[in-house]
Amino acid sequence: MRKKVFLLLGILTISALSFSAEKQSLEASLNSIENKFNDLLEKEAQKKREFEAQKAQLESEVADLKAKEEGKEKLFEKLKKDSEVRWYRDKYKQVLNNYDTYYKNLAKLIKEKE
Repeated sequence: MRKKVFLLLGILTISALSFSAEKQSLEASLNSIENKFNDLLEKEAQKKREFEAQKAQLESEVADLKAKEEGKEKLFEKLKKDSEVRWYRDKYKQVLNNYDTYYKNLAKLIKEKE
């Protein structure tokens, strides 16, 4: 009977120890998982901050490029207007030259006929 009692006490002690070991192992496992989860959350927050900084940089670059494009369009309009003015100026010079040539020839004809 004593052997049975010692055997039962031994089994009871071993089961209690193994249960507490499982509990500690489970707690350690949960703590490990929680630490990994917190690390992932921290990395995610860091990536989010990096993406927000990159987004702000890209938005400023886009605004800069749009301003340059607008400047290009204004310059193109100015050059178009200048080209048009030059064309009219050249046309005016041509008409003026024809006018001068016509009246010079007319003056020559008048002198020849006199």
